[in-house]
Amino acid sequence: MKQSNLFSNLNPLDARRFLIYAVVYFSVGIGVSMLGPLLPFLADHANVSVGQMGFAFTTQNLGYLVGSLGGGSFFDRYKSHRLLVLCLAAVILTGFLIPMVGWFPGLLVVLFFFGLGIGAIDVGENINMVWIFQSEVGPYLNAVHLIFGVGAFCTPLIITTVLGWTNGSLTWAIWALLLLFFPGLLGLATTPSPENPETNQTDSTEEVGYVGTIILLMLTIFFAVGVQIGFSGWIFTYVSDLKIADTATASMINALFWASLSLGRLIAIPVSKKVAPGTMILFNFALLTLVLIFFLIWPTDPVMVWIGAAGVGLTTATLFPTLLSFAKTRVNMTGRITGLLFLGSSLGMMLLPLLLGQVFDRYGGYPMLLVVFISALLGLGVMSLLSVKRAPEHDAPVAS
Repeated sequence: MKQSNLFSNLNPLDARRFLIYAVVYFSVGIGVSMLGPLLPFLADHANVSVGQMGFAFTTQNLGYLVGSLGGGSFFDRYKSHRLLVLCLAAVILTGFLIPMVGWFPGLLVVLFFFGLGIGAIDVGENINMVWIFQSEVGPYLNAVHLIFGVGAFCTPLIITTVLGWTNGSLTWAIWALLLLFFPGLLGLATTPSPENPETNQTDSTEEVGYVGTIILLMLTIFFAVGVQIGFSGWIFTYVSDLKIADTATASMINALFWASLSLGRLIAIPVSKKVAPGTMILFNFALLTLVLIFFLIWPTDPVMVWIGAAGVGLTTATLFPTLLSFAKTRVNMTGRITGLLFLGSSLGMMLLPLLLGQVFDRYGGYPMLLVVFISALLGLGVMSLLSVKRAPEHDAPVAS
């Protein structure tokens, strides 16, 4: 009889590693999501407009891009847990400095290195999971991505609670979040690193025939991740600045987004065993555009804001991991191709939040929602092209 327990076939060391990675991924969820609910407070702290704070998203995500792209080769070369400990220490240190730096350019530098550490941790976690679980990695990746969503869900709640306890102290709100990075750091420091079982290198000539498909995949991931991160980063400011609700309620709406995202990932674990990844992606993109249409019709209705936040979280929840699964049916997933897909993700995280910030600052909340809708529609269109595009024959090796 097949066992569904994630731990049923694991040795004690691998089970311990998985639990540590889950704790670390909770921290990654905090690191990726904390800038959104902190945005208005950081804008006041640095004496800049909310629109200018869009550059904070760009800078942090640029750091994430550099960390995720550059981290892979280091994890191949050195003990992964030692590197992850160093990255977590760097994230804690730079996070500690965020409320101490009131000069905006200096704050951007700190956020760059904060994002760099988060990006390297994200890649390192995924590499370690693949090394340990190999072909059985799917359920474990879904599980840690679920934990990521839980961390992101808790972030605005922790911020609001600590701000209430400390009479609005930005410093204590950020430092309270950083305390949650220490358990993962201690776990990694006391657990041996896994070894890379792969010894053979894939022939890079196999990648030549997939250029068009790779570009379409990168574009789809760009829009999927960009909409998710952009919406989650700006929904708090949208709700509070347009006086749709007070700050505490805006935090709850932001938290609802991440709760819905976690629920979507939980639902996807059994669903993905029965539904093809391409079908799941098209369905989610179509439902996302429908939710955003209703949001555009009633942009300031309090009930619609709650429904919209939940709907966008639910429909974007599995787009990125399912796109990675879909990519395996279209291209040979070499390290180089995987890096390019992560590049599409990083660019989406970096550029769309910046665009949303500039639109919000110059034209207001409704045009910003319109940009989110157009991005989702473009993602649906590119994914439709990918679905009708014939999958290349990539099972057989290319002759050299």
